[in-house]
Amino acid sequence: MGIHPDVLAMVEENDLDGDMALVAQECGLDTAVSLYKGMAGTSVSVPKSALMRTFRRYIRKRYTGYNALELAVRCGISERQVYVIVGGATVKNDQCRMA
Repeated sequence: MGIHPDVLAMVEENDLDGDMALVAQECGLDTAVSLYKGMAGTSVSVPKSALMRTFRRYIRKRYTGYNALELAVRCGISERQVYVIVGGATVKNDQCRMA
């Protein structure tokens, strides 16, 4: 048995607690209510790596060999991670290569 639409239409941002208040703040009240309707009782995690496939695709498409720092800043990752993604990870003199 679901909640009547009249009840859900009355939800205001200050009615929400915890993570749901954050969802409403960042994504809007309608999104928070939709999440409640479809996923109440479900825990959802938003890992930092959630967009890594997008970052890889973006970097591989735009990497010129000279713009690793710019791509790192755009994606919010380290310059080293850009080199790992493009397959040109350099090893510094003080690092050991894992083989």
